[in-house]
Amino acid sequence: MKAQAPRMQWMDFLRGLAVLLVVVLHANSQNIAGASVEWWADVNRYLTPFRMPLLMFMSGMLLYRSLAKPLPLYIWGKVAAIAWPLVMWLCLYGFFVRGGIGVPNILEWAFHRDYLWFLMALLLCYTAAMVFKPLVARAPTGHSWAYLAMFAAMIGTYVSTNAVHGGLLGSTFWYGAFFFLGAWATPQVNRWVRMPWFLILPLTVAVAVFAHMGVDDRSLRIGSLTAAGISVLGISVVIWLAPRLPRTRMVRFVEWCGRSSVVVYVAHFPIIVLLRDHVFSRMDLTAGIQVIFMTVISLVLTIALVWARPWTAWLYVMPRHQRVAAKLR
Repeated sequence: MKAQAPRMQWMDFLRGLAVLLVVVLHANSQNIAGASVEWWADVNRYLTPFRMPLLMFMSGMLLYRSLAKPLPLYIWGKVAAIAWPLVMWLCLYGFFVRGGIGVPNILEWAFHRDYLWFLMALLLCYTAAMVFKPLVARAPTGHSWAYLAMFAAMIGTYVSTNAVHGGLLGSTFWYGAFFFLGAWATPQVNRWVRMPWFLILPLTVAVAVFAHMGVDDRSLRIGSLTAAGISVLGISVVIWLAPRLPRTRMVRFVEWCGRSSVVVYVAHFPIIVLLRDHVFSRMDLTAGIQVIFMTVISLVLTIALVWARPWTAWLYVMPRHQRVAAKLR
């Protein structure tokens, strides 16, 4: 495999933007946060075609770098950096929120699409990539058309059968497809970001129109070939735009969050649920005020955990994993 995943600051920015939008989404959910405001829910529905597909797409862009490693090191890397925080936070979430961490409970949460489905889907995607690596290696030089075929096959399977709708399997088929699209796009991304603006402008207008239509039509947000196309258009536009943003303090802050996206993702949901159950349930606030407070406080506490990551690294990556990796090399 000759293509290399580009390591650019705009990639961190987009990863950080996507995962912070996930926090904002969950902070305005009646089922999760205990309150919701309709106009803000409309904004979240507007972003639905792009938020998680973008996060999966950016993860897929790092696949080349991972597959370039020897197989034992590849497997160990996923165990240490994905499986470990998955198990850790399943247990922490089970203990502090669900009131139990038994194996039956963990399996029940896993297959009923609890919030950690994202890490489970990532593991399944990395496993599939490992299995199909020989096929991809025979793809045309510089173009992983096998990944594009996997994207099409996963989207087509999701749309054509109800068997995979919902739950972990359905999430993996739909969102995991964008993981492989990101892997396919890796060799082409540098050429894409150099495209002239007058070619991107009509795409931007189309994305805005389709996203607006999708607010009232779920089939334009998820679960259809049209929704997949809208997601691809939106991802294409933001990838073109991101490298052109001036690196202001806010942009650098989002990049910083993107470099610790796993922290933001695994920590924010328990924070929101605990705030709902132990703080806001005891207060008599209007829905709008509660949503504002919930959004701000959950973001602040989640970002505090990102800041504390150097002292709590064992929550997000297996301790002494580098020692094992050095031996595997």
